[in-house]
Order: sequence, then structure tokens, then C-alpha cells
Amino acid sequence: MTSQEPTTTPQQPDVPASSDTTVPSSPAPVHPDPETAASKQSEGEKPTEPTPPPNPRLAAIAAKRTALEATLSTLQAKRTALVAEAKLPSGLAMPADWSDEQNTKQALSTANAVIKEHIALLHKYNEMKDVGQGLMGLIADKRGVRVGTVMEEFEMGEKD
Repeated sequence: MTSQEPTTTPQQPDVPASSDTTVPSSPAPVHPDPETAASKQSEGEKPTEPTPPPNPRLAAIAAKRTALEATLSTLQAKRTALVAEAKLPSGLAMPADWSDEQNTKQALSTANAVIKEHIALLHKYNEMKDVGQGLMGLIADKRGVRVGTVMEEFEMGEKD
């Protein structure tokens, strides 16, 4: 074979290069009945092209996208409502001349400050609880009893 001779390669059936192609286990597309197509042509109507069956993956992805878009719009509406009712750290309402961006920035700043304060209070609580449990442990060791017995004596439950 010389380099000038055309090479022939076996032709593959027309398959679109897409991830949406049907897999071998998918049902074959429905072909129209030749008699029905011939009768339609004789009546002057154009034969209709068979529509391929819908891809279940695409339908699932479309449904998920719709659900996510609905969730996004709901969350954005909630955020807008929360920013609208937010107040300055002093308790006063946001100035009316502020833009939506300034209101949002201030509301987020206030929320972050509250969260940081709650975390600091939780740290203090946990430190005091640890000290209290350590003292109860020392009392229990000194008396030679279980810590649970000492907790009952001080009228404390397991969740206290």
C-alpha cells in the first residue's frame, strides 16, 4: 500500500458523540408501522418522525436542578427577610439611607459577633463544668465512693 492510496476504514453507525446515547440495554426506538405511514402519505399528511424515548438520567437531572433552584430562591428570600429585620448592635433600626449591600454587610457582622459571643460563653461554661466535675471526682476519691453517688448527693443528674 502506498501513502497515496486512500485507506478505507469500516464505517460505524451514526452515533452522536454524547453521554446521552442509549445503552444496549435500552429499548429500541419504536418504528412507525409502514401501513400507517403509507396511509398518511396517501391522505396528504407528512409522516411524523418517531420521537426517541426520554432519557431518565436527563429527567432526573432536570428535576434535581428545578428542586435546587427552588431551594435557592427560598433561601434568598429568607436571607432578604432576615436582613430586613436586622438591627444595629445598639438595638436601633438600620438607617433608611443605607443601601441593601450596606444593610447586608452590617447584618452579617452583627450575626457573626453574636455567634462569637455564644462560643466564648460556651467555652466558659465548659471550663466551669470541668472544674466542678474534677472537684466531685476528688470528693468521691476521698470518700471512696463513685462519682455518681456524689452527684446524687449534690442533686445533680447525669446531664447536668
